[in-house]
Amino acid sequence: MDYPNSGSARIGGAVVTGSVAQATPTIRIAFLRKVYAMFGAAMAVWMGTAVLVTTNTALLETAVNLFSMGFLGFLLLFGGMFFVLSLTARGSTPVALFGLGLFGVVEGFLTAPLIYVALATTQGFPVFNEAGQLMALEPSLLLAGGNIVTQAFGLTVGVFGGLSAYALTTKRDFSWLRGALWMGLFGLFAIAIMASVFGIGENIVSGWGFPLAGVLLMGGFVLYDTQKIMQRYPEDMAAMAAATLLIDFIIMFKYMLMLLMSRRD
Repeated sequence: MDYPNSGSARIGGAVVTGSVAQATPTIRIAFLRKVYAMFGAAMAVWMGTAVLVTTNTALLETAVNLFSMGFLGFLLLFGGMFFVLSLTARGSTPVALFGLGLFGVVEGFLTAPLIYVALATTQGFPVFNEAGQLMALEPSLLLAGGNIVTQAFGLTVGVFGGLSAYALTTKRDFSWLRGALWMGLFGLFAIAIMASVFGIGENIVSGWGFPLAGVLLMGGFVLYDTQKIMQRYPEDMAAMAAATLLIDFIIMFKYMLMLLMSRRD
């Protein structure tokens, strides 16, 4: 999912002047290798943070409390996320790499409650102890193969990888998807806010159709953004390109996990 940046890149179907798409094949290949290496490293940070939070009671309570601050708290979290992402626009600097790593940590905290709920509800794990405190998960439960989280992760890797490979090898231009994708994203966002704040449309959000729409929507973003990283970003913006792909992957994983949860209800 692309987001506003401070560079001169113009969003659209045309190739931006100075982007990697105008460089030599050697530079383009090197750029892609750097982007996906950073993407993999940031994803490892995200996964490691999520595992750490869900297996530590104090960190888990902190993560859960982040979602109990109401609509104002949500806006603060949203603004903080964009600030962290803006750090990745600093080119080939340590600040950009720090911003990418910090984004992985923050997303790990924000993803952990969903992972915790998914495992607790499907594995019959008690959420609270006798004192009424949250009980952290056992690492063996989280890392065991075949649970709903590993299934969602494996499906996301397969779908994301397949769509990325297609976007990088096809001659088709997916720039026309941008308007429809953002309209769909804002639509899902509005439905989620109405359901969580006002209780309107709760049946829609809790059903399987809502997360399925999210998975399909993020599939479109993967196609669009994978092509855009070549057409928008110059050679020194690999961290920002990696952050764009990481956003797509994490959101697709969340919707995939929600879809599997809804199908088991």
